[in-house]
Amino acid sequence: MSKRGSQDIKKLILKTLDKEGSLTFAQLERKLNTGFRTIKSNCEELEEFGAVNIINKEKHEATGRAYFLVNITQQGRKILEN
Repeated sequence: MSKRGSQDIKKLILKTLDKEGSLTFAQLERKLNTGFRTIKSNCEELEEFGAVNIINKEKHEATGRAYFLVNITQQGRKILEN
């Protein structure tokens, strides 16, 4: 099995967010079956291009820990269409 490239992962992130709505880095990690650092760095790059927003949440309801929530933007949806 060949390794997925960065572009493939970014596309999968956008497709997943478009389909399922806002997700945490950990949820994306599980859904895309890839590492946390890979998800985080690709989401940060997508944010630079305006394709996603990353929101730092202070406290998770269940765990009490801080987390990041990622959601797709209109620009991200336009990228998917092309």
